[in-house]
Amino acid sequence: MKQIALQLTAGNNKGTRRKLDFYPTPPECTVALMEFLKLPEDLIIWEPACGNNAMVDVLRDYRHEVIATDINTGHDYLETKMDCDVIITNPHFNISADFIKKAVNEAGIVAMLLKSQYWHAKKRYDLFKKFPPAYVLPLTWRPDFLYQEREKGKKGAPTMEVAWSVWIDGNETTKYLPLNKPKL
Repeated sequence: MKQIALQLTAGNNKGTRRKLDFYPTPPECTVALMEFLKLPEDLIIWEPACGNNAMVDVLRDYRHEVIATDINTGHDYLETKMDCDVIITNPHFNISADFIKKAVNEAGIVAMLLKSQYWHAKKRYDLFKKFPPAYVLPLTWRPDFLYQEREKGKKGAPTMEVAWSVWIDGNETTKYLPLNKPKL
């Protein structure tokens, strides 16, 4: 898969981008989504860009069966099919539109963590019109995608704002609802 370097945080450029856009999702991002969705326990969730299982661990805390795959373990999401009820992921930014197009046709509920300005791009207008999310859920804080490094003493401050886009089968009227940071 060809990777295109895109800026994730201020000052982060092509030379400092992580391989395959690997930025583990802080737990509070997934907790905020799960508290909003309130999914029944019997659903099968697929996390197709699981990286180091940061989101998977939270999803399993909510007593869900979780299928965890990643391109690094030989499962290219765009080439893989799984039986599941829900897809929840923080997709590789440069192929996120492809993730959306595939996911909304495979699961009744899809949630993707995207940059807050994701839908502001003219090139994504047609994608939004064809696959309107049921919800856009901006986070009211800036998640620290380098939190695991900061736990080891590295300094820095989060700079990127993100929002969950959520698709629910049959719900094509987009609602905008900010999510507060949960206490862990």
